[in-house]
Amino acid sequence: MTTRSAWKPAAILGWALRVPLGGVFIVAGAAKIADPSAFALEIHNYQLLPALAPVLAATLPAVELVVGLAMIVGPRGWARAGAAASALLMAVFTVAVGSALARGINISCGCFGAGSAPVTVVTLGRDLLLLAASGALTRFA
Repeated sequence: MTTRSAWKPAAILGWALRVPLGGVFIVAGAAKIADPSAFALEIHNYQLLPALAPVLAATLPAVELVVGLAMIVGPRGWARAGAAASALLMAVFTVAVGSALARGINISCGCFGAGSAPVTVVTLGRDLLLLAASGALTRFA
């Protein structure tokens, strides 16, 4: 009599990362899509590429929703692609937050739309943690 083998640790870790990380991207995208004008102002406040703020505010929320859904409900290949995309996004977000901190700009992070928490060292730490989780999911998805 044969029995089904238990899930492999890598598969368990993959699912343990897919659901919460994908959920963060879905919640963030949904919050931002509700008010693109306010989100454009949040992007503009970073003073990095202010001319791109309207375009980013119009597209980034949809990208985050697709990335989050790919990680949670997509097959393995889609989950891995979503994880790689989330790693890229988190790298950009981490650089933007680090830049604002280094320049002493007192702004809202815009992470979950208008009225998000201010950019602090905690924000940077959270972004680094999400970046690490995205990298791990890329490996274990």
